[in-house]
Amino acid sequence: MMRVGVLGLSMLALVSCHQARPPVLPIGGDFTLTDHNGHPFHISSLHGSAVMIFFGYTSCPIACPTTLSKLSVVYRKLGNEARHVKTLFVSVDPEHDTPPVLKADLDNFHIDVLGLTGTKAQIDRVLSLYEGSYKIVPTPDSTVKYGIAHDTTLYAIDGAGRTRIQFTYDATVDEILRGLRSILADS
Repeated sequence: MMRVGVLGLSMLALVSCHQARPPVLPIGGDFTLTDHNGHPFHISSLHGSAVMIFFGYTSCPIACPTTLSKLSVVYRKLGNEARHVKTLFVSVDPEHDTPPVLKADLDNFHIDVLGLTGTKAQIDRVLSLYEGSYKIVPTPDSTVKYGIAHDTTLYAIDGAGRTRIQFTYDATVDEILRGLRSILADS
């Protein structure tokens, strides 16, 4: 009788520690862009890895560097699990964000990140896969001449290429960490 009670308690503990599987979201899909080394990149090449995708641009003053810094902490907290996670930074400013510009900017962050660019049409297609958007905002009185208002959602994709989680800009490191770990555990 005692063995059944201990086994039952062990099963209950196992079930209560298991995180819920994130649902498969109806967004995302395969795409091809140019990576920050100037090579063609196919998202399907990351099959088997958890992938974080977000859209931005290298001269973004707040949202992009904040997200990359937050992800640096996530990678550090993941420890050995980080080797199974790849981050994709898709530029919405292809005129400025050439592969060398992307590479130089992303080298400032301690994460496994790949900068991606392409033609405006290619980037717009990828954005439409994730139901994202951006808008060029002219600033004629500034030396920059324009800014870009863009979505700040961070998308988490599982090893099968399915979008599983959308993190808002204000998601904490711990929320992102929990989400990634649930995707990694499910792979």
